[in-house]
Amino acid sequence: MKPILEANPIWQRGGVAIVCEKCTKERYVEDFPAAAGDARLDLKGYLKDRLKAERRWGPIRVVTSSCLDVCARGGATVLLDALGDGNRPARCIVIDPLEGREALYDAIVEELSPRPTPA
Repeated sequence: MKPILEANPIWQRGGVAIVCEKCTKERYVEDFPAAAGDARLDLKGYLKDRLKAERRWGPIRVVTSSCLDVCARGGATVLLDALGDGNRPARCIVIDPLEGREALYDAIVEELSPRPTPA
């Protein structure tokens, strides 16, 4: 086996949403202790389930990371990256993980859905 192999996963046609796990598991709860244990803080699970239900999972992936080093009070940091599309630069956004889930989902679909290739 070669030390490095090239792969072409389906999500390279769309993009990835990278959710800061520290924001949702630690920082938000530090700012709002009453939210501890709230299932809505599982942004990755919510987004993955919804993308699958709407048949968008595959070309769009949601993953978590450790700290993205933004640490906005009362928010969760998410990086949206339409991989390989120079016309759609990566965006780092901060959302309220409880009130902003729908807006985040809409932004992910808008920015990361594969675009038709020109003929």
